Amino acid sequence: MTKITNENSIEETLKYIGLELGEIPNIFKQYESLQFRPIKTYDEQIYKVYKYVPISKIQILLTPTNRLNTIQEKYSKATPLAEYLDAENQENIEKHTTFLRMLRQVKIQEIEQIDLQQKELSKQIPFKVKFDGNYLWQIYYSDISDTYFMLVPTEDLEYSTFFYLLKKQIEYQKNKKEQKIFVPICYSNYSNTYLKSSEISDIEKYLWFFTKNWCNVYETYDKKEKLTLVIVGDIVVYENMTSFYRIKLDTKEEAVKFYKLIKALFILQTQLPHYYNFIAKINRYGALQFEYQKKKINYEDLVELLNKQYIIAEKSIIEINSKEIEYEKELNNLKQIAKNQDEEYLMKEKQIATYLECRKTFFGRIKYFLKSKKNKKKEDTKEQITEKQEEEKVEKQEEFLQKDYYTIEDIVQIYKELDEKSSKVKNFELDINALKNKIKSMEIKINNANQYIEEIDKHEKNIFEFWKFTNKDENLLLNEGEKQVENTTKKIEKVYDYKEDIEEVGNIIDKAVRQNFNKNELDYIYLLTTNIFEVIKKFEDEELLQQSLENLKQEIDTTERLFSTEKDIFGNLSEDATKIKVLGNKKHREIAKDKIKILEIDNNTTIEEYKNKIASINENIKKYIDEAKSIISIPIYIAIPNKEKLEGLQTFSINPEEAINNCKAEGEIYLHKINIKQGNPLIFFSNSVYFENNNKTLPYGMNMGTRGVINVNNYKIKNTTKDEFRINHLVADKYSTKKILLNEYEIIQNEEEN
Repeated sequence: MTKITNENSIEETLKYIGLELGEIPNIFKQYESLQFRPIKTYDEQIYKVYKYVPISKIQILLTPTNRLNTIQEKYSKATPLAEYLDAENQENIEKHTTFLRMLRQVKIQEIEQIDLQQKELSKQIPFKVKFDGNYLWQIYYSDISDTYFMLVPTEDLEYSTFFYLLKKQIEYQKNKKEQKIFVPICYSNYSNTYLKSSEISDIEKYLWFFTKNWCNVYETYDKKEKLTLVIVGDIVVYENMTSFYRIKLDTKEEAVKFYKLIKALFILQTQLPHYYNFIAKINRYGALQFEYQKKKINYEDLVELLNKQYIIAEKSIIEINSKEIEYEKELNNLKQIAKNQDEEYLMKEKQIATYLECRKTFFGRIKYFLKSKKNKKKEDTKEQITEKQEEEKVEKQEEFLQKDYYTIEDIVQIYKELDEKSSKVKNFELDINALKNKIKSMEIKINNANQYIEEIDKHEKNIFEFWKFTNKDENLLLNEGEKQVENTTKKIEKVYDYKEDIEEVGNIIDKAVRQNFNKNELDYIYLLTTNIFEVIKKFEDEELLQQSLENLKQEIDTTERLFSTEKDIFGNLSEDATKIKVLGNKKHREIAKDKIKILEIDNNTTIEEYKNKIASINENIKKYIDEAKSIISIPIYIAIPNKEKLEGLQTFSINPEEAINNCKAEGEIYLHKINIKQGNPLIFFSNSVYFENNNKTLPYGMNMGTRGVINVNNYKIKNTTKDEFRINHLVADKYSTKKILLNEYEIIQNEEEN
């Protein structure tokens, strides 16, 4: 490999490429005329197709434009590379000068990086298809000429891909050894081989609906021209936590099945949102799977699912039809009762109104008394209210479709019919309840009227008693009294979201931490943010203590400290206090804490001294946690290996993603969510935990992370929710899928403080 330098001379670059000026290689002289029609509406920033293209099949054209110019302008001004290599023709002098300038600007190191990248890409297509610097490959395909060509904008500043291709084509001319490069094909639409472009567009829309993030769909071709549709996107896996996914569709059958599946689920959920809620999750292969009522759904399951759903709707409609007849009959009976009550009350109201009118005058009272006595001689007969008998309705038999399998159209139709009938029955229920309330109220009014009339009748024995009664001023009570409704509104408590409110939450927490803890206490709390935390938790483990002390002494030896066997005369002021640092975009002059200084470790520290120190810290930490109280209600997350118990001292995070990333366990991870209430004992790791703050310039917040420590034994917790999900990790273009087992807890009782 050529020695890498910051600057290369033209001669060095030409030698590395294998090009001799004045001698144009034959491969560049064999230029074939191109016919290319660029689409005006195409977005050049989006690459849909990626291929392995043979080096020898790419023609190189240079254009005096910038990469951001329109394709029409770039293509119209493009000329073959041979004209830029020709220094003898007077017409090409300016172009040749441009080529020399490009040679001067390019660095061999950049070309070598492209070479290394293409060697990696030749092994496999990247997980996310798109790769770093893909936009530098301005390679196009003319379907008219059946030719690949590269447009090199000479006004750009980056020419590494151009000179890499130039070098490889010169090598091909010498050894005739073909090589393929993996590149995006600009201005290339989907081939419509597996799915139509409109169907791919639908997939993007459907997946956005289920994942709440837009995806990218690529057509990729391997070295054997085998087509694969690759869909890459992000999905919310838990609360605000997202993970990427990749779906590979290797055949037309797979692509069509996937398209039909998500189209069916999309139609069902959008047309019948009250009945269907399909959940998209990452499966163990890093792709997506869809679930309904916690059961996985594949394309092959659709027919069975639709058949079951149609039968469920059938049964529901039959039950609702029965209820409809029952409710309609009850409603009619109640209407008749209410009608009879209205008539009875109207008659009694008329009688009372007549009495009240007559009592106003002398002759009116005499007239009412005499009329009343006359009516008493007649037989007191009460009209018997007989319930009108309704003819029973003949239950109409619903005619349902009888088919071998049911379509989505059938499902939508029958569930909309179910909605209509459910709405009708619900209206019956509301009407029945309203009539029952009216009847109950009317019963009270009729009862009040009866009591008043009975009181009048008691005083109609003789004219003198009746006269005395009519002189009294009494009020009629015909209406039911109103009940006082108690105000049961609960106080709404603010809920914090770690992504939206982290700055506000961090400031609130850090102010409380500074107020509640002194310097020595903050020093001990800081140790929980380091690898000493495990030692503090397991301070009785002799082997762990010994290994920890040895590691600390090695750290002393490998760092230039102002103390080892000598006394530290600087303490925590070993740094110049005038040095400016930045934390959370805010400047400060504070010194970061040092675990070795806090522990007072030197090369002469014995294991007994270290053990006593750690034991004392353990005792103090538990005391600090017991005394500390959370000033806000907020959920916290603890991620631990699947075999570890949730007990004792545990570090937590208010960000579930951070909690998972901090857990280095292999395989499954348990993610525990505890809904902390204001006043619960715990300690947050805010800025004041990590820095000394002697100069009082430290910004408030939680800029070093969103973690803290809790003693789980302080709580009595109840597991309220269990679930699971998967997330993808991508390192060096290699992915792994982790299974996360979720447990959510509510605090039902705090143990008494010591």
